[in-house]
Amino acid sequence: MRFSCLEVDVFMSYSSNKNKSQFELEAELFSCIATIDNLSHSFADGILDPGMYRRQLRALIRDAFKARFQLQRMGFDLESFIEREGIVQKYPYGAEKLRFAEGVAPIPLDDASSSVETVAMPFSQMKNLPAKSADFVAAAIELIDLLRLGSVARVELIVPNLDELEDLLSDYPGFGPDCEFVQNIQEWQEMLEQKPPDEVLDDGLIKRLEFEAVRWLNGFRRSLRGD
Repeated sequence: MRFSCLEVDVFMSYSSNKNKSQFELEAELFSCIATIDNLSHSFADGILDPGMYRRQLRALIRDAFKARFQLQRMGFDLESFIEREGIVQKYPYGAEKLRFAEGVAPIPLDDASSSVETVAMPFSQMKNLPAKSADFVAAAIELIDLLRLGSVARVELIVPNLDELEDLLSDYPGFGPDCEFVQNIQEWQEMLEQKPPDEVLDDGLIKRLEFEAVRWLNGFRRSLRGD
């Protein structure tokens, strides 16, 4: 069944938080994807500042993950849903962000000439969905977005993002302040803090840090899967 924006608004407004049907959960997921798409356009066009983008993206990924977690128990298939609803055609940025967040598609690097395989979120293996899991994924995606935009890949924007990733992983079960990823993030923080705040990273550093962000995401999702 294809969703219209009006149908989505109605179900988002009147459905309760408990005992939602698959149709209602799919409507919520559809709405999240559409809103992420609009948010991504606004950020890329310079309409939204990074702080506002971070807060809204985090909230949307939380909502999308909640819907996905419940849908997984109903035999939901993300790719079939995306194809059925024509989401790639309607909301390409939203579809891309959700696929990256879930790890169901490789993340292209270096203008799509290469890519890094990702590890999928193990929704079917999780007994619960910690809120911080969505927060970490959202923070990593925001870092990747900052790096891809190039002109906003400034030290003063990237370092706070790294600080947030460090805090989230340091407090997350199975990681902690002594884990490899936290120490790796700290190395980047120390290196970037030596640079002027308004300096834009050169292409070489951007590619290296983007690769690391994907690696951190993969490691995080592997930990949720129990690998």
